Amino acid sequence: MTPHADNPTDPSSAGISVSAEMPENAGQTFPEGSFYQRYKKLIWLVFALIAVMDAVMAWLYPFPGNDMASRYAPMAEAFAAGDWRVAFHPRFGMLFSAVTGSISFVTGLNGFRSCQVASLVFFWLTAFPLWSIFRRIWGERVAAVGCLLYLLSSFLTRYAYFGLRETWKTFGIALGVCGVIAVCHAPRRWRGFLIAACAGAFLIAVRGDGALYALILLLVAAKVEMQVFRRLPVRTFLCGLLLLLLISPQLWYNYEKLGYPVPECRHAQILKHMGMPPWKTPEVELP
Repeated sequence: MTPHADNPTDPSSAGISVSAEMPENAGQTFPEGSFYQRYKKLIWLVFALIAVMDAVMAWLYPFPGNDMASRYAPMAEAFAAGDWRVAFHPRFGMLFSAVTGSISFVTGLNGFRSCQVASLVFFWLTAFPLWSIFRRIWGERVAAVGCLLYLLSSFLTRYAYFGLRETWKTFGIALGVCGVIAVCHAPRRWRGFLIAACAGAFLIAVRGDGALYALILLLVAAKVEMQVFRRLPVRTFLCGLLLLLLISPQLWYNYEKLGYPVPECRHAQILKHMGMPPWKTPEVELP
C-alpha cells in the first residue's frame, strides 16, 4: 500500500525517500547468506591482524611530537596523579585528559603511551560506524572494502601512532553521520536523534572545534524532523538539552576559569572581541 502524499507524517511527502529495498532495520541486521554472514570469520580475522599490526607499530614508535610532549602527555600523567590544575585546561576538552589519564592510572603507562592506546582504540572503533554508513548506502561488499582501506590508510594510522585527538574526532563525526542517517531513515524513532546528540557531545568534549560539527548534526536532524512532522523540532531540541547536560562539566569548568560558559577558550575570545563581558570574574585572563 502506497502512503498518501497528503499525509504530513509520511517521510516521502517531505522529500525523504525510504527505499523498499532498504528497510529501517537494514543497518542492524545481517540476513542469512549476506556477504557479512558468508565471510564473517575472514572479516574479523583481517580486523584482528590489522589491530595487532597497529599495536606493534605504535609500540615501536617511542618519540612523542611537540604537542604530545608539551601538552597531552603531561596532562594525562597529571590526571593519573590527581593534579587537576595541570590535567585540565580551557584550551582542551576534558574528556581527552580524563580517558588518557585513567588509562595511565590503571595500567601504569606514561602519558604518551596512554594517549597512543586511546588514539588507537578510537581509530579501530571508527571502522564500525563507517561500516554502517557504507553498508546502508552502497552495500556490504563496498562497506568491507571501504573499511579495509580506512584501516590500512597510513596517513590516518599515523595519528594513532602519535597519540593525537584526530582519531577521536573521526570517530565522533562518523558516529554523528550514523545518527543523522538513522534520523532520515527512521524519523519516528528516537535512536538517530540520541546518537547524533551523543556524538556531538563527544566531539565537543574532545576538541573545541567539535562544537561546529555538533551544531551541524543537530541542524540536519531538526530539518528532517520539521519536514516529516510539520512542526517545531521538539525531539531535536530535547536532544540538544541532552548534549548540554553531557558537556555541562566542561561548560562549568570554563565558566570558572574564563567567566564564560563555553566549550573552549577560543569561543570565549570571540565573545570578548564582540564586547560581551564575562559572567563572573575569571581566573584566567584571556589574550
